[in-house]
Amino acid sequence: MSKRKSSSIKHLLTIVTVMLVIAMLAGCGGNAKGESNNGGANGSGTVDSSSDQIQLRFAWWGSQGRHDRTLKAIELFEKKYPHIKVVPEYSSWDGYWERLSTQVAAKNAPDVMQMSILYIKEYSERNVLGDMNPYVGNQLGIEQLNADVVANQGTVDGKLTGIPAADNASVMLINKEIFKQAGIEPPAIDSTWEELFAKSSELKAALGDGVYGVFDASSSLEAFMYYLFSKGDSLYTGNELGYSDDNFRAWLEMWEQARNEGLATPANVTAAALPLSNADPNKDALLKGQVAVYGPTWVAVFPAYESLMTENVDMIAYPYAEQTGSVLQTAMFFSTAAQSKHPEEAALLIDFLVNSEEAADVLETERGLPENKSIRSYLEPKYTERDKRMIAMLEHVSSIKPSMYDAGPKGAGEVTSLFEQVVQKHQFGVATIDEVIAEFRTEGNKIFAKNNNE
Repeated sequence: MSKRKSSSIKHLLTIVTVMLVIAMLAGCGGNAKGESNNGGANGSGTVDSSSDQIQLRFAWWGSQGRHDRTLKAIELFEKKYPHIKVVPEYSSWDGYWERLSTQVAAKNAPDVMQMSILYIKEYSERNVLGDMNPYVGNQLGIEQLNADVVANQGTVDGKLTGIPAADNASVMLINKEIFKQAGIEPPAIDSTWEELFAKSSELKAALGDGVYGVFDASSSLEAFMYYLFSKGDSLYTGNELGYSDDNFRAWLEMWEQARNEGLATPANVTAAALPLSNADPNKDALLKGQVAVYGPTWVAVFPAYESLMTENVDMIAYPYAEQTGSVLQTAMFFSTAAQSKHPEEAALLIDFLVNSEEAADVLETERGLPENKSIRSYLEPKYTERDKRMIAMLEHVSSIKPSMYDAGPKGAGEVTSLFEQVVQKHQFGVATIDEVIAEFRTEGNKIFAKNNNE
């Protein structure tokens, strides 16, 4: 072997050895101990960051704007706690619940998940969600949150399974540009269904076919629940469906007439834009200019629409009858998985999202008016005109004696899907109103019996 060749081999071995040593040192390196954020866990975080980096899966639903903001907040969290890597999982509303259901069935739920009032009770009672009580005052602070909401909505069977993220109210959205084109004044902030359909008739006369006054919400159980509230009725009684069949018949007849007169979206247009609560303006008929009034949706989704429609979108309360149909509720919760291997770190992430000024600077009011009182005050100087409109709408709904959102008995999520399927049969003309009324009550109560009598 030549001296030149021998020297080259020795040089190569030296480089490889140095690289291996560097890699070993990097793998053994430690980080400073993490601390909780201001206002959250009183700065007493106990998670040891000197251990190997761990991964937290974090799932949420929403629009692209929410995704972008949340990803930035995650970056800030990882910078503050470099021993924690957050793996994001996000989608639209409908895709979110389909995937979460599959993950739960496979015992593979995300460590941290955005949770709806629709499902928090059900997922809690199925032991999917973790109890965060052991971490309160340490990794997780709740002293700046609404105690009633934490106790009555975030706590299920004594377990703290949901940390409220923001306040919310149900509203209808209006496309102001459509009314402007027609030369018609938009509906009043407090309108009846009759007044909305009258506006729809004016729009049809001015703009012709292809534009509908109101999106057909007849297959939305949420919309029907608010309608019942406006009539002084309720959707549930105990663990069963509790409304009057006469009110259900009036609901279906109202929408049937609106479709027949061309005032509400036809079945094919409606089905293509469902679900109403997808929280993504790119996927619904309002942004496309197909409908002038859309809902019900929530104050919390207004920023997603306003960012795309600017001054052409506004909010009104859900239509009233004997009283308003608008309700108040928590916009959403943050929950942990009961089977998470890292519950302390999961609580720390939730604390950061809800209680830290760093996260607030990025998230602002995208998920609604922050539940944390100190964060709400912190953001006040930064409130835009959009934020002020959201706050004004929340205050308005609060002033007109709204009902509180009713998440229903265990199995309500399944019943919600059933309602859409059954009512769609009527929308497409393959079932009568009487058949829909009978089928939903029978099959809905079977679902509740199955879920609550086990």
